[in-house]
Amino acid sequence: MTETLSKPPLIRKPPTMPAGVSKPAPPGRAQHVVKTFSVAPWAGTNEGKKVLLYGPSGLGKTTLASMAPHAIFIGLDDGGRQTRHPKTNQPLNAIQGVETFQQLRDALHQVDLFPAGSSVVLDTITKAEALAEPYLFETVRSDSGQTVDSIEGYGWGKGYKHLLDVMRLLLTDFDALVRRGVNVILLAQQGQATVPNLEGTDYLKDGPLLCGQPKNGGNVRSEVCAWADNIFRIGYPEVSVVKASKTASRGKASGTTERNIFTEPEIWFEAKNRMNGTLPPVVAFSKRDDDSIWQFVFGAT
Repeated sequence: MTETLSKPPLIRKPPTMPAGVSKPAPPGRAQHVVKTFSVAPWAGTNEGKKVLLYGPSGLGKTTLASMAPHAIFIGLDDGGRQTRHPKTNQPLNAIQGVETFQQLRDALHQVDLFPAGSSVVLDTITKAEALAEPYLFETVRSDSGQTVDSIEGYGWGKGYKHLLDVMRLLLTDFDALVRRGVNVILLAQQGQATVPNLEGTDYLKDGPLLCGQPKNGGNVRSEVCAWADNIFRIGYPEVSVVKASKTASRGKASGTTERNIFTEPEIWFEAKNRMNGTLPPVVAFSKRDDDSIWQFVFGAT
């Protein structure tokens, strides 16, 4: 009996492309060029800083930001028009005439306005988010192709996702400036957000006043906080509440009125710094011309 030996199946391998040569592009698509990469220290050399500064209205966010290196304001809130530089008593340098979200992006794209080493100050990103909503209604239609005039018009939760996408465009514009050596300082009003607590009762947490819809996937507040290298909170230390009686439902707040800048988080407020241990958890801001925080972040100013 003759034994028949079966041949192994023929395995066809794709042709090996030489290094640096790309596969031909499919019809209608641009030719893909393989980028050559290298390994180097990840130091962010010559890049700008990304700072988010928030606090209640009137505590000095604009005044403090004016002392950052070569500050150039985009004043969406108009409070800065009456602010003077605390060291020189001169009006602030600002880009005039920005009234819409698209104009804000147009200004950021004019790179000649922001030389390397300068600091663009957005006053405030809270207002920028408000301007993003009408921009959203003009540029994004509902699933049925209709225009909407409110964020709820897109359907449950969808509008907040669209808003997050629009705000991401703004962060991308800022990233382009940072890579060119421009510092970006975002000022924000202070607001509270509810933090889900799996181990007990949900609680409130202070942070920048921005939209937070974690259940709907449209958490602008979380996105901006994740983007920033440094999140600083202006506030008062050692605030306590004294009740008139044990049964009183409310009390009176008391404490010092000296302002401080908090650079490390507590369970009840947002803060962050990526200064590799060189920044104290609390920095004084007791006087209008106290630029101690910028001396830590930028060196002598």
